[in-house]
Amino acid sequence: MVRKFGALLAGLAVVVVCVAVNAADEKKLSIKEVMGVVKGKDGLCAKCNAAGKDAKWEDAAKVSKKLVEAGEALAKNECPKGDAKSWEKLTKQYVEQTKAIDKSVADKDSKAFGTAIKAFTDACTPCHKAHK
Repeated sequence: MVRKFGALLAGLAVVVVCVAVNAADEKKLSIKEVMGVVKGKDGLCAKCNAAGKDAKWEDAAKVSKKLVEAGEALAKNECPKGDAKSWEKLTKQYVEQTKAIDKSVADKDSKAFGTAIKAFTDACTPCHKAHK
């Protein structure tokens, strides 16, 4: 009886730890937090761009994965200002653009990388005008 109870408690502890880890992994980043890691000379976009331009594909891959995560985190936020449908459309494009960057890095395709980075950076102004 004691062994069964001990096994039950151990199983319950595993479930609690798994739920806590999943909750921490799914922490929703604010728009400000996302922009903080993406923008600027030390941001993900600049780091990815520099690595890709120099064909340092392994370095670019590490950063491009984080860029995709940031894009997905941005899309989980509510529209701060402006039309919600526009927000949904623009954040969906943002995620698609981060994935295009990541794919071009994985493919080690300099031309596709340049196109994807340009599309990504060009998308900032329309979104900021509508929603910042």
